[in-house]
Amino acid sequence: MHDLKATYWKYVLLAVFISAGMRMYAQADEFATWSMIRVNHKILPDLKFSAAVEFRSKADLKHADRWGGDAGLMYNVLPCLQVEGVYELHYRRLDKGEWKFRHRYNLGVQVSANWGDFKISLRERFQETFSEGNVENRLRSRLKVSYGPSGWRVKPYFAPELYQPIGDRAFFRVARMRYRPGIEIKLSGRCSADVFYCRQYEPGNSRNIFGIEVGVSL
Repeated sequence: MHDLKATYWKYVLLAVFISAGMRMYAQADEFATWSMIRVNHKILPDLKFSAAVEFRSKADLKHADRWGGDAGLMYNVLPCLQVEGVYELHYRRLDKGEWKFRHRYNLGVQVSANWGDFKISLRERFQETFSEGNVENRLRSRLKVSYGPSGWRVKPYFAPELYQPIGDRAFFRVARMRYRPGIEIKLSGRCSADVFYCRQYEPGNSRNIFGIEVGVSL
């Protein structure tokens, strides 16, 4: 009886993920794409190096949005606790058509747990961005729920993420909100793909984003 109830609630959660993604797609605004290739290398059993290159489009595919790259370290303090430090460099197209560089670093911590065939993680990340002499601080809070029975090569997930400004009286204001349903696909022992849709909401600038991230483990 217990197994039957657990199975029931698992499929209820899956239905919620799918319906949430469909509702978000129906609210059409600007269309954009993201694509990324990421390389991971395990330096030590609990220490991993990660680097990526990325391209983004915007304005309904009419313009390139940015080229970017990042590099960072992730360390498993405990099986359920990971800390990270990441540096990013972006070459962005601004609204007037100019291209400018932007620098950013992230410091984060992630807690994860398993519930049957579900994996649940909460990530808190401090983000500081340097652009044209300006500094912007954000606190990013992401909850991710994925479903993947043993032996499955395809795992659906849903990941909402909240951005909050830091350093002014508007700390509890929502600067950006992302809702991201997707599917993680294990292509081989060393290669995987993440195909996703992301509904991004910002005051005055909402986007529907389709993307793919390819990961390679060395």
